[in-house]
Amino acid sequence: MKALPAILTSVVVVCVVAVGVYLVTQRSPHGDTSRPLADTSAIIDGQPTTCTELFGATCSFDLQTEYNRWGEAIDSFVNSGLLGPYARSIGFVPAAKLSLQACGVSNTTGRTVLDFNDLARVDHPDASTTNLFPFWNASRQFVCPAAP
Repeated sequence: MKALPAILTSVVVVCVVAVGVYLVTQRSPHGDTSRPLADTSAIIDGQPTTCTELFGATCSFDLQTEYNRWGEAIDSFVNSGLLGPYARSIGFVPAAKLSLQACGVSNTTGRTVLDFNDLARVDHPDASTTNLFPFWNASRQFVCPAAP
């Protein structure tokens, strides 16, 4: 009977070690199992165009999400002239990206125009706040207005 506690302790230790090994091996990376976002089409210049086709590279998760959600409105919006001279000077594709980024930032709780300006300056480091404000203001009004 004196050996019974020692045997039980040994069994418990072996079980704990086995469970620990199982948990460690199950958490090891097995490759990326997440599904990529669909690269949906929007009509740009009269043609169905995906995010990848428009921007010339695989879109980031955020940009793809924004394009999938608001891409249908971007062609007429960017071409409307509401974005001012800076948009005309950088061209359609960069202006479309800035507009979609403004929508993404403004539709994320707790993010502000300051976050948008920081994001916009990654691609446009010389852009002033005055250059960027029309993207922030007009995009939120016409491309991705917040739900009431």
